[in-house]
Amino acid sequence: MTTPLPVLLGALAVGVGIAVAMVVLLLGRPAPAADRRLATYFGEAVQRPGVRGTATTIAGTVVPRDLEARLARRLVGAGLSLRPAEFILLQAGITVALTVLGAVFGGPLLAVMLLAGGVVGPLVFLRVKHHRRLAAFASQLPDTLTMIANSLSAGLTVGQAVDTVVRDGQEPIAGELRRALVEQRLGVNLDDALDGIAARMGSVDFAWVVMAIRIQREVGGNLSEVLMTVADTLREREYVRRQVRTLSAEGRLSAYILGALPVGMFLYLLVANREFVRPLYTELVGGLMLTTAAILLAGGSFLMSRIVKVEV
Repeated sequence: MTTPLPVLLGALAVGVGIAVAMVVLLLGRPAPAADRRLATYFGEAVQRPGVRGTATTIAGTVVPRDLEARLARRLVGAGLSLRPAEFILLQAGITVALTVLGAVFGGPLLAVMLLAGGVVGPLVFLRVKHHRRLAAFASQLPDTLTMIANSLSAGLTVGQAVDTVVRDGQEPIAGELRRALVEQRLGVNLDDALDGIAARMGSVDFAWVVMAIRIQREVGGNLSEVLMTVADTLREREYVRRQVRTLSAEGRLSAYILGALPVGMFLYLLVANREFVRPLYTELVGGLMLTTAAILLAGGSFLMSRIVKVEV
């Protein structure tokens, strides 16, 4: 079946519009000098005036406050220099582009599938990046505490020890501690700045470290020995966590394969032999079967993910 020329022209116009919007959004005009200096300290993107600022402002007014706060924490935890409104605009652009392409080249079914992919894909990418950064933070924490403890034993203060980690450490923990030092220079108490790191990274272990620092400042004691003990405990927990992931790797791989196999087979048949699967989305009984299969697949995937997930 030949696609009508007006449909192609409309899809081309939508694609060009989205491309122009993306360029304006990503480039924009320079931010004010003060905002750029603060962004240099924190390593974040700043709100820019002009079309980009207007677009993100409109998106920010549409998004609920609680959703914006959760998305902002997730973006900061993932290390992305994007505002929640900017992320939502990019997600909307990707969704519209994929939906138009699916409608033009594959029909309504492919358009719906690409629509779902455009909505879920950026969220999955953000979740994976956030999880990987949190895992890297947790794996670097024992060595960082050891470095801080050694610096304290050498006679440095807590702030100076943290600055040593910032200069000699690795990302992401060095960047988070750098942010804490910048907040301290701007007037925030160091303990509160470190509490902010624990909240952004969702690290209970680092919250314990901050609690130990607070207790040491209030009642005294050898903070270096406390941090060394905490570092040894975290190192043992990380060893057990890696061992559990190794033992559960087979179950997780089986869950991934069993969850992806029906979807992959359906997509393959949709491309290789569409007439064979056409009754599934053109007839009422086929639609009910497809919906039931999707619900069962989602439930089975959830149960398998719970089985192979072991908290340490």
